[in-house]
Amino acid sequence: MLKNEQQLDHIDIFSVAKNRQHVQTTVSLEAMPELASLLSAGEASEPFVVDIEGIEGDKGLPGALLTIHGSVFMNCVRCTRPVSVNIDREVPFLFVKDEAQANAVPVEDEDWEIVVGSEHMNIAEWVQEEIILSLPGFPQHDDCEAPQVSEDEQFERAIEVKPNPFAQLREMLKEKQKN
Repeated sequence: MLKNEQQLDHIDIFSVAKNRQHVQTTVSLEAMPELASLLSAGEASEPFVVDIEGIEGDKGLPGALLTIHGSVFMNCVRCTRPVSVNIDREVPFLFVKDEAQANAVPVEDEDWEIVVGSEHMNIAEWVQEEIILSLPGFPQHDDCEAPQVSEDEQFERAIEVKPNPFAQLREMLKEKQKN
């Protein structure tokens, strides 16, 4: 069974898994504020294409395959200009009813992600978490270099006097000893 609904917010993940449903939807960056805070400001991003396919899970648990396609812009660690990062993630999940059941699943099963499911599972929150996990730690362009700093600027930065963070503490201790 295929559900082709745009902008689907919540799903009954247990029903999707049990009935082997296939859900296609999109999720906009506006629906994922934590992800948006990690990205390059001012760069537009197309909505992410999300497929959720109910599959036979392991250990008798309901399962689903989550597939996410899209791209985001992050700041390059070399030149600080926006760099496009493609997101193509496919993750199999097993769903449990509560944390106690999740803790009972053996840890050695690395093929599946174990998640507490819901009859009203928020798709944007689920997708946001998976995208954040797939972001590179050091995004960079393939062909850029770090900005060049002149010798004078390097010298000025080296001798720049930084305030001592403990100076205020020293004054507070002196005041306390007087009292």
